[in-house]
Amino acid sequence: MDRKEVEREKAEVAKTKHRESIKYMYFSRYLMIRYIVTIFLFCNLIWFIISAYYGSRFGIFAALIMGIYSAVASFEQLSKMHNRKRDIPITRIYLYVQMAVNALLVIGLFTPLKKIIFPFVINNDILYFMVAFLLIGIVLAALCEFRIYQILNDKDRYYRVIEVFKKHQQ
Repeated sequence: MDRKEVEREKAEVAKTKHRESIKYMYFSRYLMIRYIVTIFLFCNLIWFIISAYYGSRFGIFAALIMGIYSAVASFEQLSKMHNRKRDIPITRIYLYVQMAVNALLVIGLFTPLKKIIFPFVINNDILYFMVAFLLIGIVLAALCEFRIYQILNDKDRYYRVIEVFKKHQQ
């Protein structure tokens, strides 16, 4: 190999690394959303397990449906590695559904339905813990929706970094 071929190879490798870096940067825009949806997946799984232990059919059914939906949303986000389309419609709908379910569950905790939904809530300490837990879930889902809004409108920090990185190719 002569010097020109070596230089050409180096330039080609640098371009490939640059393209791969940009791909990972686009994927990283969704990092917080992926983590929070995964948290929801495990919370729904835990709710499913506890409901199965207590024999709560409603809890089993609701937790299973929400767990499956959160798994589907997680898979949609994995597609971002090879897809630069900004919108994640399944995840967006899932987050709204999760917020609504959490709000309904909070209301349900203060009705006689709480024994059907959460049979393990046997005293006020557990009741208030569950209310706080569900409200935190609503806040996290709302944060994800805000983050998706920023991504859709290219107002997120990652977008600016990507644009600068694109301009300064190595």
